[in-house]
Amino acid sequence: MTNLRALFLSSIALLATNAFAADIKIASWNVAASSYEKVLARASDYKAMADNLQPDVIVLIELTGRPDIKAIAEAIGWPTYYAAVSDGQLQGDEIHMSLEVGVLSKIPITSVIEYDPKPEAHTNLVFTNSAPDGDSSIPVKELPLKGIEKMGVATTDRGTLRVDLANGLTLFPVHLKSNSNDACFAASDAISGLKKLGLPPVPALQSVIDNGSDVKAKADKDNAFKRERVIAATKTVADQAVTDARTVLIAGDWNTSFEPGKFGQSLDDCQLAAFSCSKSPFPASACAGDGFDDTFAIMTVPLSGTQKWMMLTKDLGRTFKDTEFADKAIDHMTVPVAQAASFTAPKVAPDTYGSDHFPIFTIWTTGP
Repeated sequence: MTNLRALFLSSIALLATNAFAADIKIASWNVAASSYEKVLARASDYKAMADNLQPDVIVLIELTGRPDIKAIAEAIGWPTYYAAVSDGQLQGDEIHMSLEVGVLSKIPITSVIEYDPKPEAHTNLVFTNSAPDGDSSIPVKELPLKGIEKMGVATTDRGTLRVDLANGLTLFPVHLKSNSNDACFAASDAISGLKKLGLPPVPALQSVIDNGSDVKAKADKDNAFKRERVIAATKTVADQAVTDARTVLIAGDWNTSFEPGKFGQSLDDCQLAAFSCSKSPFPASACAGDGFDDTFAIMTVPLSGTQKWMMLTKDLGRTFKDTEFADKAIDHMTVPVAQAASFTAPKVAPDTYGSDHFPIFTIWTTGP
């Protein structure tokens, strides 16, 4: 049976290599977490995105489970598709406590590994048009996301997938910790509560909103650290995929940007000064010295692992809909330096298609 399985996968790989021997368009899109009813109501958004961009593979971020990616696949309507989704998030009652990542592909998926911060021994399968409840010949293997367990698993720790396609491409979809700041939320909620009671605002609370605080600065650095620890763990397994002679792309919502003063080149972080809670570009003056967020440097210097990677999206413009932030990408794609020449510079789609993120896309040239 094992030999037949190997022969079958080899045949798929050969057919896929011949069928997709030129250019493969890969899109990455945070679709915005929604209730399942809203996912169904947005069918025209997914169809419009696929019709306009014409991707062969889509990395999907902020899914809330398997039903989402199946609904998106059905809305897009490819004659043949293969899909995989993670099941690694620590589940909570709210949508944003159940964020998953997935891959939807025209090209056959041959294997999937789920790197789960907290393995739960769930049985998960790749599914296709012909097996919408899961193809038992392609099980999703579950492994721990090593490198974060010593610090404890938090509800913000999100796993990822290693998705191997039949044409030699391996994808790692990622969704890193956001910049949500509890100190700002707490101050804002307290001010709103006082207003509802008809009481005057407390100056100290307004000062946190206007000027920040040491507690906020610590939370900003903690958020960066959470991104760093997950991307470093992901890089370890992605480096192994490169060693396996795969072409590898890590893509998704990184929730950080190449803002001057923010991104660093070493693990010697600056002393971060307090700065306003208002939505705005990062004030470079708040970080004198090497930046406090080394997420990119972990890949590019590199600060961990064996392979040196290139951030294809370093010079990409805004990918988040809100214009009050910096005109910089927070959705990113990265590949090993040795493979970078086979990928085009990513572009930002002209529409969000009902999300709060714009899709981004690149083209991988697989042959002459």
